[in-house]
Amino acid sequence: MPTHIDPAPAPSIFPLPAKPAEPSAAILRDPGMRPARRRMLGAFGALSALPMLGEVASRASGPLAQAATTASAAPNIDQQGLSGAWYDRATSGQGMLIEVIPGQSYLFGAWFTYDTTAGDVTTQRWYTFGGTISDGASSATLTIWQSSGGNFNATPKPYAIEVGSATLSFDSCTSGSFTFTLNDGRSGTVPLVRLLGNAACTSADTTTTASAADFALSGAWYNVDTSGQGLVIEVNSAYPYVFAAWFTYAENGESSGASGLRWMTAQSTGYVAGDHTIRLTLYVGTNGTFNSAATKINVTEVGTATLTYSSCGSAVFSYNFSAGEFAGKSGDILRTRTGATPAACVFGSSCALIPSETDGPYPLYSILSNSAIQRRDITESKTGVPLRVVLRLINVNNSCAPISNAAIYIWHCDKDGVYSGYTNQTGGVSTVGDTFLRGIQVTDTSGQAVFETIYPGWYTGRITHIHIQAYLNDVLTQGTAVITTQMAFPQDVTKVVYNSTLYAAHGQNTSVTSFAQDNVFSDGTTYEMATIAGDVASGYVATLTLGIAA
Repeated sequence: MPTHIDPAPAPSIFPLPAKPAEPSAAILRDPGMRPARRRMLGAFGALSALPMLGEVASRASGPLAQAATTASAAPNIDQQGLSGAWYDRATSGQGMLIEVIPGQSYLFGAWFTYDTTAGDVTTQRWYTFGGTISDGASSATLTIWQSSGGNFNATPKPYAIEVGSATLSFDSCTSGSFTFTLNDGRSGTVPLVRLLGNAACTSADTTTTASAADFALSGAWYNVDTSGQGLVIEVNSAYPYVFAAWFTYAENGESSGASGLRWMTAQSTGYVAGDHTIRLTLYVGTNGTFNSAATKINVTEVGTATLTYSSCGSAVFSYNFSAGEFAGKSGDILRTRTGATPAACVFGSSCALIPSETDGPYPLYSILSNSAIQRRDITESKTGVPLRVVLRLINVNNSCAPISNAAIYIWHCDKDGVYSGYTNQTGGVSTVGDTFLRGIQVTDTSGQAVFETIYPGWYTGRITHIHIQAYLNDVLTQGTAVITTQMAFPQDVTKVVYNSTLYAAHGQNTSVTSFAQDNVFSDGTTYEMATIAGDVASGYVATLTLGIAA
């Protein structure tokens, strides 16, 4: 974690990560206004009236209201349950995100606010803060940093400068204060309340109301290649709601100093407790003034994002801007947790080997040396329901540590059951010379590889599947894969897809109607079944962990 940092590359733990969201217009929906919960990846109709954060807190009912209004004994600061979004109702529209890192006796946070003079996005400001904490204490002395010298989702790594100090104190699991002194003479005390209510904090007379496993996905996340910017998240199944802040820079902010700082808030639409794929709306706040309500903050919806967790320590953040200074920009950022994984986090199956399976009749090994196949988007204009495949490669011989720099090769049939590169297929079709729906990606430091494709179709004798191989050597040739396996898909999702317009002509698979009848998956799908989220209109995300003995 950062201590004193002179103008030098920012620490890899990224001194911008814990930024909260913008509490005022940062826009949380009133629980009474929230539409029916549902799983979805597509666009979600925005409500015409969005309450300020303070309004949300005051209108909460049930356990949340009790958590926000009942005085509690001062909690032990050394607990992950104090992590999350905090703000001052008087200055709603700016606030803080905090992460207490379990087992490391360290507290990390980010403060999103504005310059002393209101204006456009160039007056946005954010600070990070951190310091050691003591077990049993209810307060801590922290150092405040400000970062600069970065570019939006790109290198170089920025630098952080110590600009002040603060004392963070908690009166209860839902209230506290942040007393700060900045080197430029500004000082004050920010009274803090929780944005979403208590989910996991405990004290002498406080009980929690949410799943600790969900809340354990909260925290600061970053990409090692662009260290110095990142995402701070609170996943709160008590509300249920997900609130995050994205701390980054202007597209060409490297030489802009503090005016190159940028932050956005991200808020869930239709989150259901237990979701590992979360649809978010992105907002930008402007016209604010530092720790003050002197000006009315303007909040603008600027895009959407999807946060897909593939484990307790890795995720993919996919964004698409429709407005604002980043309009037209889209992409995917592979995220890694900055601190230790909370013990309460439980994700998917246990650390286990994924079964080996046949490579089938259509592996097309001749393309492995083709550099054009090293690509993320493998559709080649094939039509179908969009599918993002997120794979994570881990070593079961090393406590399931991620395996980086491995090549992952996937291939599958199109919506009509046809593979590329072969003759005499379904209906006598020949696709010799084609390479659609095949691709190779190299795993990142989190062991992840991501592909953009379409939902697979079916052919006689096999149930829906995707073929997967992993290579640890630099040369990809037939017979050198460390694992050959297949991904299975939930039958209920597959039936919905095959009933959709694009797939209706081929229809449902009547040749194999259960996994027990399939010659590959008949022995079980425990470790090969994809976790699926999404819908036909917007597409799906499929995640799978590949455990190998490396």
